[in-house]
Amino acid sequence: MYYESEGRSYDCKPCPDQPITQEDVQQLCEELQAAAQDNSRDEAQRNAIKPVTPNVLVNWGVLAETEQGLVPTNAYRSLRGLDAFHSKIQCAVFKGTTRRVFVDRREYTGTLWEQVEAAFQFVLRNIHLGASLNGIYRQDIYELPPASIRELIVNAVVHCSFIQPSLIQVALYDDRLEITSPGGLLPGVTVEKMKEGYSKIRNHAIATAFSYMRLIEQWGSGIPRILSELKDNGLRELEFLDGDTDLRINLYRNTDTKLDTKSDTNDTKKQAGDTKDDAALDVTQRLLQFLRTNPQITQQALAKQLGISSATVKRLTAQLQASGTIQRIGSRRNGYWQVLE
Repeated sequence: MYYESEGRSYDCKPCPDQPITQEDVQQLCEELQAAAQDNSRDEAQRNAIKPVTPNVLVNWGVLAETEQGLVPTNAYRSLRGLDAFHSKIQCAVFKGTTRRVFVDRREYTGTLWEQVEAAFQFVLRNIHLGASLNGIYRQDIYELPPASIRELIVNAVVHCSFIQPSLIQVALYDDRLEITSPGGLLPGVTVEKMKEGYSKIRNHAIATAFSYMRLIEQWGSGIPRILSELKDNGLRELEFLDGDTDLRINLYRNTDTKLDTKSDTNDTKKQAGDTKDDAALDVTQRLLQFLRTNPQITQQALAKQLGISSATVKRLTAQLQASGTIQRIGSRRNGYWQVLE
């Protein structure tokens, strides 16, 4: 057992009993590189991505060199979603401010980065969405900053104690978004230090893989950036609840000013909204048509054909999967899309 009090990283512990093949390793290398490309902001970032090789995975701690050869570590099992007891994220919506009444609940499995995206989209689907006019176009505005939501979910995964017999939970209440990660603060870490940008990584291999995939940037910068974004949006500061076995962070919703998610009272705003909605529907229909005619098309190819970013394609396909319109058959590398409607 790797003990956190000794400064050891449990995710780097070798798992010699976990079966693994060269094909498995190669598939993970390709999936990580594809994820990094999908999360790149521009062509320059995509061109700067270096290929992942087995030696790179060893340096990260995702694989380990032993007398028997290369073996996976706990990080490999977690990244691939092979740990059935820990590698999943639970999401729920509750009525009111307690866990008494469920409105919706989901449990996401798969690779860790797919879980992050699924949990992120779950929150976006269940918070208020309003709009503001920018000229004749409408700009969608969520009641909580999406970048902060994603950052908190990513942090929950990177800092999760996979030794604990519990799961990451993302819970939405009438007044707050609550994200709970197994494992309290590491020795030497305090809430005040976190607010100032101090960070101590619990899972070094997973954090390095997430950094490569551009899911996290400079270590320690996330919390100060979120605090600044919340202040700019007139929202309450994050609430940190450090327990013996978990860390819970509350992101409070603005219950005084609800965003209108149904109708616009201004005719000009409604016209602009209809124009944008029609354009969004057209993109979605074109995307579905491409999937029908070429089920093995990549997200990068879809983005190029549709004239939108890879991140937008990723968001749309995640939404269509969640609604049951499409499903992914097989692996990310060798699988294909199936349109169900």
